[in-house]
Amino acid sequence: MKALLKIVIFVTLLFSICFGQGLRIFDDLQNLIISVSESVKPTVVHIEVVKKQNTQRYETLGSGLIISKDGYILTNEHVVDNYVSVTVTLESKLEYTAEVIGTDKLTDLALIKIEVPEGENLKVAELGNSDSVKVGEWVISVGNPYGFDRTVSFGIISGKGRVLNLPDNAPLLNDFIQTDAAIDPGSSGGPLVNLHGQVVGINSIGVGRMQGFTIPINIAIDVKNKLLANGTIERGYLGIVTQPLNRSFARFYNKPDLEGIIVADVFPGYAADEAGIEPGDIILSYDGEHVAAENDDDLNKFTLTVAQSNVNEKKLVEIYRDGKIMSLEVEIGQKPKVKADEYETDFDFTVEEITDRMFYRYMLETKDGVYVKYVEIGSSADKGGLMAGDIITKVGDKRINTLDDFKQTMKAIDNPDFIMLRVLRGKTYAFALLDFTEKENSSTKEHMD
Repeated sequence: MKALLKIVIFVTLLFSICFGQGLRIFDDLQNLIISVSESVKPTVVHIEVVKKQNTQRYETLGSGLIISKDGYILTNEHVVDNYVSVTVTLESKLEYTAEVIGTDKLTDLALIKIEVPEGENLKVAELGNSDSVKVGEWVISVGNPYGFDRTVSFGIISGKGRVLNLPDNAPLLNDFIQTDAAIDPGSSGGPLVNLHGQVVGINSIGVGRMQGFTIPINIAIDVKNKLLANGTIERGYLGIVTQPLNRSFARFYNKPDLEGIIVADVFPGYAADEAGIEPGDIILSYDGEHVAAENDDDLNKFTLTVAQSNVNEKKLVEIYRDGKIMSLEVEIGQKPKVKADEYETDFDFTVEEITDRMFYRYMLETKDGVYVKYVEIGSSADKGGLMAGDIITKVGDKRINTLDDFKQTMKAIDNPDFIMLRVLRGKTYAFALLDFTEKENSSTKEHMD
């Protein structure tokens, strides 16, 4: 009986000690989270953006991260795209109009700046090293979800090197960090922070419940430096479409151990085409580094490697073709712009330049002209037969090859009675006649009545 009593007392004491230690551990963790949150929150800003899409103006919310004493702030490209004005609110509730220094759609990053008055002491975020982030590591997300300022959520790093391609958007060039810390609308542009208080990523997109994707801070720093230096970013480009070489393809080639990347298509006139790379080739190495892809995540790594190459730099690409291995020298080209420049006319329709990406994606018949993006319902353009998706190739007797051609031609038109447009619609040509006399006749009739 005494022995049993001793055992009970021992187990009770052991449980009490462990429970007490457990509480202390949780208290320590809780205090650490509170401390890091309090340290980071002053570096997070609330961003309000007035945007214009065609003729409509609307407001959106986002977050940003202060990265310098003189007012530079990192946020997302999708937070400030199509902006008319950008307003930044600090933790102190002071508001500033921000200048957009530069944006990069391919990484969903933007750099903005506020003019800081003398005496205003901005708290600057401590930036970490995203390459050292481990799956399972605890992190804190700070942002302004749904307008609730500087909301803190807690989670772990769920994955690294994630590829995220969204419908109707250009493929993003990020090895996203995945986290279950909440990234809700309005949180975009805020920081993901480790328990040392160091920013390891810029929050970008939340997908479904508990699936957040963050841009590694090392990529954000690189983009920031390039935007500061040039205002734009040049990226290397081969001009190919690739797909993974899985084990089925390897067996098809009768080489079960074959690793590489399949060239599915080659765009005429670009670097790969000029170097002699052909559809069906298998890329084995790039600049001396072995490449292999059995899934889309691996393909993204190759795309990133090429994108980080210097334009006009020469690289050796080793390929497998018809049972033979050969090396080709490629002079790296410049990646074509992803986001087309737009022009909103004074006549209730908007056009955009035809980029290479649009040309191939929409399978257009020509790169010459301008693409009609939007036509106001009930406008003279709409009544005259102009449609979204048309390509304007002539205004009157003026040939239109570029967006600049179109701008100059339209700006020279003053109080017209008519504007005749020649458009390519699919594979056939048509005319659209904008009749402005109809409005005049209508207003005259109303006045006479």
